Amino acid sequence: MLRSSLLALGALAVASTLCIAQQPGVSLSPFVTFLPDADVSPLAGLSFSITGGPLSLRAGGHMSMRDRAASNTFSASMRPWGADADAVAYLESYNYNQHVLFSPYVFAGLSTAAVDSGRYRVMHQGWSYGGGLMTPMGSALSAFAEMRWRMSQYVLPNAQDALPATREMRLGLSFRVGGGGTAAEIVHVLSATDIGSLAEAAPTNRAASRVISTAENYVGVPYRRGGTSPSSGFDASGFVRFVFSMLGVNLPRLSRDQARVGERVRPDLNALSPGDLVMFQDEGGINHVAIYVGRARIIHSSETGGGVRMDDLNSDRGRWFLEHLAAARRVLPDARGMLLDLARGFPADVPSGSDGPDHAPRVPSRRRN
Repeated sequence: MLRSSLLALGALAVASTLCIAQQPGVSLSPFVTFLPDADVSPLAGLSFSITGGPLSLRAGGHMSMRDRAASNTFSASMRPWGADADAVAYLESYNYNQHVLFSPYVFAGLSTAAVDSGRYRVMHQGWSYGGGLMTPMGSALSAFAEMRWRMSQYVLPNAQDALPATREMRLGLSFRVGGGGTAAEIVHVLSATDIGSLAEAAPTNRAASRVISTAENYVGVPYRRGGTSPSSGFDASGFVRFVFSMLGVNLPRLSRDQARVGERVRPDLNALSPGDLVMFQDEGGINHVAIYVGRARIIHSSETGGGVRMDDLNSDRGRWFLEHLAAARRVLPDARGMLLDLARGFPADVPSGSDGPDHAPRVPSRRRN
C-alpha cells in the first residue's frame, strides 16, 4: 500500500511540475478541521494548491491543536495528525451581476492519518473524498468550507468488511501567492484532466502568447468606426479580426458574429484564459469585442479609450466592461500552423459603423496613449 501511495504521489508531482511550467496560479490555505465523530480537538493545517483551469492539485497536512487525553491502555498522550494529496474539480460558479458568489467543488485523493505518542504510532493509509464551496472575498483572498469522508483503507465505502468512513469538516481561507489572476480566477485550475492532455496544452499556450504579443504591437492605433487596418484605424471587431488574420485565423467581421464561432467559454473571469475573445452587450445586443490578456485585463480598440489599449477590468472604467460581459469564445491559431477559416457563412464585409462604439467611462485625452 505504501508503494502504491508513493507512485500515486509521484504522478501528482509530475503533473504539478507540468502545471508550473505553464505559469499556473499558486495559493496557500490555512484551515481548521473538525472531527464530529471523534473525541479530538480541532486540527489546524495548511494546504498548497496549483491552479490554472477547471481542475486543481492540492496537498496539505494538519495536526491536533492539543494532545488528546491518554486512555486507560496507554499512559502517554496522543496528538492526531494527517496529510492529503487531492485532485479538485470546480463546478459551475454561481454569479450575481457578473460577480462570483460561490463555486462548488468536489475532490478525491490519497490520505494518511496517524496518532503519535512517545511510545507508539498508529498509521492509517487510504483515500478520501468530499465536496465544498469557495467564495471570493477580494482580489487575492477566498474563504472555503468543505466536508470530507476519509477511508482508512484503499477500498470502496460499500466494500465487504470495509470500515466506516470518518467524517471531517474543514473551514479555511485561501491566499493567492503566485501566478496570474484574482482569487476568483484561481478558483478554476488545470484545464487538462491527465498528464497527456497537460502536454498537449503547451502548444495552446504558445498560440495564446502569439495572439497577445501580436495585439500589443498595435497599442496606440486610433479608433475608427468601421476601421480594419492599422494605417486608418480600427473599430473593436476590426482590430480582433486583423490580429487573428495575422496568425492565419479568418474571423467574421462583426463582433456579434465572432461570438458564434470557436469554442464557447463561460463569460466570467473564472473560466477565461489568455487569448480568449470576450464580447460585450450594449444597446440591445453584442457590439464590442476584446482579447483577454489575463489577470483581469483586456486589449481592444475602444472609442472611449481613444484606440487600441489595455484595460483593467478591476478599475473604475473596466467595471463597465465587466458588467456588460455577455459572451466569450476560444479561438486560437492551429497548433500546426495551418489556416483556420471561421468566416464561412458570415458576411465578408459590412457597412462602416455596423459595430457601434462602447459606452465605458471615457479616458482623458492625455492618458489615451
